[in-house]
Amino acid sequence: KIIIFGTGEFAQEIFLYLKKFSKFEVVAFTAHKEFIKDKMLFEKPIIPFEEIENHYSVHEASMLICVGFSKMNKKREKIFYEVKKKKYKLENFIHPSNYIWDEFEIGENCIILENNIIRPHVKIGNDVIIENNNVISHHSIVKDHCYITSHAIIAGHVTIESNSYLGINCTIRNRVKIEKESLIGAGAVI
Repeated sequence: KIIIFGTGEFAQEIFLYLKKFSKFEVVAFTAHKEFIKDKMLFEKPIIPFEEIENHYSVHEASMLICVGFSKMNKKREKIFYEVKKKKYKLENFIHPSNYIWDEFEIGENCIILENNIIRPHVKIGNDVIIENNNVISHHSIVKDHCYITSHAIIAGHVTIESNSYLGINCTIRNRVKIEKESLIGAGAVI
C-alpha cells in the first residue's frame, strides 16, 4: 500500500503510472491541509498530511512524493524531510521500459519514467525525478532533489549537484560538474 503526496497534475500522472506499471496499491493521496480543495481524487481519499498517521500507520503504508520542480525542487525537498520525520518509508518508481545496468545506485523517493538509458556505475541520490528518453552515461552522479526533464544527454563522469533542474534536450559534456541549484535551459549545451 502506498500514499501519494500531492494532488496536482504530476501526482495524477504518477497515480496512473503506478496503477498500470507497479505492484503498489494507491490507498490515498495526501497534502498539507491548506492546499486541499477536494475530499477525493480517482476515488481515493485526500487526507491532510498533518493527520495522515491517524489513517495509515508507517507499518501499513509507504509514500511517494509526487511534487514537481517548483522553487528549484526545494518544495519537494522540504516535504521529503517532513515525511522522513514521520518515519514513513519512501518508495521509488522505475518504469519497466528503462534500460538500467546492475552497477547502479539509487536513493529513495525517486521517479524514473519510461525509455531512459542509465549506463554502468551511475549514482542517483534521494528525491530525484527523471522524465522520459534520457541518457545518463557511465560514472555520472545525480545528487539529491534534482529534476531531469526529457531528452537530456548526460555524458560520462558528470556530477549534477543537488537541487538542479535540467531542461528538455540539454546536453552535458563529459567530466563537467553542474553546481548546486543550477537551472540548465532547454537545448543548452554545457
